[in-house]
This record gives sequence, structure tokens and C-alpha cells, in this order.
Amino acid sequence: MSAWKYKQVTPKILVSKLRLIQAKDIVGLVGSPVDQIYSQLAKTPYQKEISEIPSQQISSISLEGALLENFLRTVDEIAEFSPKSIRVLLTRILMKFEAGTLKAILRAKSGGIAADRAMEYIVPAGELNATKCMEILRNSASVRDVVKLVSDLEYGPALESALEKYDRTGELLALEVAVDRYVYSRIWKAIEKLRGLDGRIARTILGLEIDSMNIRVILRLQEAGISQDQAREYLIPISEVFGQKGLEGAMQAKEARATIEQLLEAAKVGLARDHQQLLKDLIIEYETHKSLSHLETVLDRGLLKTSLRMLKRYTPFFNIGVILAFLNLKWFELRNLRIIIRGAEGKMPLARTTELLILP
Repeated sequence: MSAWKYKQVTPKILVSKLRLIQAKDIVGLVGSPVDQIYSQLAKTPYQKEISEIPSQQISSISLEGALLENFLRTVDEIAEFSPKSIRVLLTRILMKFEAGTLKAILRAKSGGIAADRAMEYIVPAGELNATKCMEILRNSASVRDVVKLVSDLEYGPALESALEKYDRTGELLALEVAVDRYVYSRIWKAIEKLRGLDGRIARTILGLEIDSMNIRVILRLQEAGISQDQAREYLIPISEVFGQKGLEGAMQAKEARATIEQLLEAAKVGLARDHQQLLKDLIIEYETHKSLSHLETVLDRGLLKTSLRMLKRYTPFFNIGVILAFLNLKWFELRNLRIIIRGAEGKMPLARTTELLILP
């Protein structure tokens, strides 16, 4: 890997990182009314997108749209100054957010939520802009209709192939995993083209993200009493740390703690420090709350902690770690702001809103 490839993008990343909203200022927004949140965000790097919202249209939806627009613009600007191989990876990573939009549409349709109401829970991204999302919601009477209406998208065929399983089980997770499998397989192929330190860092950060998703799925299916054979079909078959054997061993466990301990042993064998830290945090959290929702929060926080460690570990070097870590930090900032905005509009108790935040 040649450090000179990053001479343009690294300074931009470092400046952008300094402009991230401080944790204390994020927490300070909790409990503020939506119009006050609007005013505060207008003084941040979100100013450009926020200022384009007409005052009479200020709402959680318009604010969230502005936040996502800012994030996507940030990714585009970073990609513009990045080496070609990194631009390819960033393009693939953006598919995650479009996939998230699609999964939100599927959940809304599965829950029978009306189109106008459903848009309150959907953040448009990529080809699934606000107009396209509303079009899909209004022109579909079922989950199967949604799949047909997105058949022209890149992951359309993957969704269609999962319809039989959905029809057989009634589990929306079958469709969600089909999308995730496709998206992350594309991301992983881009990672495999990276060499040296770049490849190692990308596999660590994005590999941990994929493994976190598999851990979520295993714990959810375990709680639902799904058999190991069935559960195997819901996993993303990409894991350098756990491997097929490690994941299957975890699925055989009888309860959550045993599952996490199995994975921790696999991480120790693989000398995966970041995975070990995450799984140790999971065990502590499980002993404290014995709640799946709490464990999922720890998984999210683990990705944030890993990003911060990556910035410290590789700061002296010009490499992909600085880019991927910053994007995770930026995404969690956006996620926290969305939670605060939703909490304000829905009159959520302040303690609950704060509890949902993923802070370093």
C-alpha cells in the first residue's frame, strides 16, 4: 500500500472528524422540541441541508432527510478524493443504506401501515428516493408486491429468490437477510481486491460489522426457538474470525450466554482483539440485564468503539482505516440525531431517549 494515494483525502477526513458534533452536545439536544433541534443543527456541518427546509415544513421526516442527504454528500466527497479501489468499496458500502430503506418498506407493508404513516419510519436513500418509496408503498398491497416493484434494482433477483422461503415461513427476516447477503457479498468482493494494510483494516472493520449482524440473527432465532438447520439459512456466510464451524457451534448453544462464550473462544483462537472486546462487553451486559435489546445496543456500541480504536491505532499512517472509521462515526452521529428527533416528536421519556443513544 502506498501512503501517497491518500494525500488528498486524509486531510479532508481529519478536518471532517473535528467537525463531528461532540457527545455532550448530542446529549444536550435530548428533550428539546423539534424546532429548537432544527435551530441547533443549523449551526453545525448540517447547515447547508437544514437551511433548505422551508420553515413551514420542519418535521422529523424533513430533518431526517436533511441528515441523510448530508451523510451521502459526505461519502461522495470522500470518494471523489479517494483512490479508485477505495471509491469502488465506498460505492458498495452506500448500498447498505439503500438496503436499510428497502427493509423499512418491507416492515411497513408487513405491518399493514398506511403509506403516509409508513413514510414517518422510512429514510429514503440511493435509488429509493422519497418519490420512489411512496410509489412502492401506494402501489403494493402485500410484501410480495413490494418485491415485484423493486425487481429492477440490483438486489431484486436475490429478493425474488427468497420469496418462496418467506411464503413458507411467513418470516420477513428471510427477505431482509437475502438483501443483506447480497449487499455484503458485494462489499466483501471489493475488500478482497485491497492489498496489504488496507485489506487487513477493511476486513477488520467491515468483518466485525458482518459478524455483529450474524450474532444478532443467532440470538433472535435462539430466542424464537428456531432450529439450527433453519437458522443457518439466515446467516451471512462471510466470517474470517468465526468461520462456518464457529457460527454453527454458537447456534447449538442453549441460551444467550453460552452462545456468546462459544464465539468468544473462536475469537481468541483467531487472535481477533476487537471481536474479543465486543464479546466480553456482551457477556457483561447479558449478566446485568439479560435483555436482547440491550445486547443489540452493545453490538452497535462495539462498532463505534472499534472505529475509535482504529483511528488511534493507525493515525500516523495514510490508509483506509481513517476513512472507514470516520464514516462509522458520522453514521452513528446521524443515528443519534434521528433518535433524538423521533423522541422529541413522539414525546418519548428523556431517560429512554438517552438510553438508545450510541455514544463513545
